[in-house]
Order: sequence, then C-alpha cells, then structure tokens
Amino acid sequence: MARDERRPTWAIFLLLGVVLTVTLQLASGLLLALGWIWLLPFHIIDGLVAALFLAGEWSWLLGSGAGRRSAARIFLLSATTRRRVVRQWRHLGRDGTLLREGLDAAVAGVFLLLASVTVILGILLWRGAGDLLPWHRTLAAFLLLLWILHLAFSIIDHWPRRHRNGISP
Repeated sequence: MARDERRPTWAIFLLLGVVLTVTLQLASGLLLALGWIWLLPFHIIDGLVAALFLAGEWSWLLGSGAGRRSAARIFLLSATTRRRVVRQWRHLGRDGTLLREGLDAAVAGVFLLLASVTVILGILLWRGAGDLLPWHRTLAAFLLLLWILHLAFSIIDHWPRRHRNGISP
C-alpha cells in the first residue's frame, strides 16, 4: 500500500473515536436494556460524541481521495472487492485472502451505515421522538451482531496460520 493510500494520522484518530464511542454505545445500550437506567446520561453524551466522530468519518470518506477509495472498498463499489467478497463467501473465507479485503470490508461498510442511522435515531429519541425507540433498539441489535462478526473476522485475519513447505499464504 502506497503512502498516499493510507489514512492520515488525524483520520486514524477519527476512526478510533468512531470505534470507541460506538462500542461504548453498544455496551451502555445493552446495560440500559437490562435496567441500568442510571447510565442514560452517559449513553446520551456518548451518542452525541459518536455523532461528531461519525460526521468526521463521513467527511473524510467523501472529501478526500484516499477516503473515497476506502469508501469504494467498504461499500463494494470496487469490482475487486466485490469479486473477493463473492470468492470468500463461496469458500467460507478459506481462499487464502485476508477477510479485511473482502467480507470484512463489506461488514465494515454496513456497520458504518447502520451505526450512523442508529445514532441519528438516538438523537431524535433524545429530542423527544419516543416512538422511535423500537427502531433504535432493533438497529442497535443488528449493529451488535455486526460488531461481533467484525471482531471474529479480525481475529481470523490475525490468527497465526500454518505454512505449507515454508511458504506463507
């Protein structure tokens, strides 16, 4: 990967902010659903911070060349990524390519879209649209499943692999 293809340092911090705030949203939302109502102020504040990080991430994805290339990869606008996703899906990820370049890229794209919509619904809830709570909870449940899937794909990608005849895959 060439240097101009990499995320700039500030965009890495944006992504880290998205990951941390959305993860905290999932954890605090789950605890809220279990009755820990005293977490509501934290959940609201973290949701607003998550909205800022998500807005920054979308700005980077849409506003820079490297961001647009990254968006093309995670939203399957790239023919190469689409082919990798299909190949990995057929072989259940055992085709030797990194999942982050195929299936996990697609999961990351859906995750970003779903996280953005869920945070927007959360802000609308905070502003008084209480009838959106079932939608917010449903999207958050799907988001949690995607989060777990993304974590599993990352673990698989970084798990030590056996080498055949001394040649790495």
